[in-house]
Amino acid sequence: MKKLPLIALLAIPLIGCGTPTDLKQHKLDLANVDLRADVLSNNAPKQHLEHVLTIDHSRLAKKEGEYLDASRVDFYANNALNTELMQENILVGLDLPLRVLSYAEDHQIKTMYTDAEFLAKRHGLSNERVLEQYDDEVEELVDHIPSAQTVPSTEVSKGFGIETIVSQYDFEDTLEQIEHDVLAEGDTVWFMNWDYKQEAAELGETLPKATLLVFGGPAPGAKAMTDFSSIGLDAFGQKVLVFEQDGEVIVAYNDIVDFAELHYGDNAIAHRVINYRLGSTLKGAVFDY
Repeated sequence: MKKLPLIALLAIPLIGCGTPTDLKQHKLDLANVDLRADVLSNNAPKQHLEHVLTIDHSRLAKKEGEYLDASRVDFYANNALNTELMQENILVGLDLPLRVLSYAEDHQIKTMYTDAEFLAKRHGLSNERVLEQYDDEVEELVDHIPSAQTVPSTEVSKGFGIETIVSQYDFEDTLEQIEHDVLAEGDTVWFMNWDYKQEAAELGETLPKATLLVFGGPAPGAKAMTDFSSIGLDAFGQKVLVFEQDGEVIVAYNDIVDFAELHYGDNAIAHRVINYRLGSTLKGAVFDY
């Protein structure tokens, strides 16, 4: 795909998503996606997984006057497992807590999640016991969900799709600056601050300061997910991991274009625009120009 100059990208409006051609079918899809989420909720206690967040892409988009096929992502946490994974590589916090996406695509209801192979490749993990435990938990979580699929990982290597920025502020100021600047955009919903260090401390374990920020713009997200539904697992809401390492405060986030390419072998103008916007917002928040 030919890449447009950045200035041209910013000048192109994100095309609206329109309205559903079959309202009755859309309502049925929403109900079936919710039913899959109910299965997750029933399965979670078997693995002592705590439900910590739901992002309902479709209904959030509707509130902003946009249409998006039925889609929701649910976050579940096992803090002991999260801690063990992050003690090997703190960046794995970008892929935690465990997430499962249920969505409508091509007139089918689908479910997608991240497996241990993806985590191992992206973050260079080698603790087989912990990775096996992760797979056991996520497979139990999606048990009885028809044709639940894992994120493709054939093309994934260490550091795939991870962008990083070194902040000029201390840890707490970095968190505050990012939230301030993101919310100042006016079209963004703030979903969660997940403090991995605190969760580890409650278990008597140690991690460096590390907090996952989850937020998203329902209207831009709806446009970006049109024809690219499954990137809602990793890109919407947007996840930003702020952590301390070697005396620096690092801000890490997912490259939306890379994930579109991974899932669909293609990307859209909307992905490149949002990528640029996210990167610019984060750099503006953590640099004192």
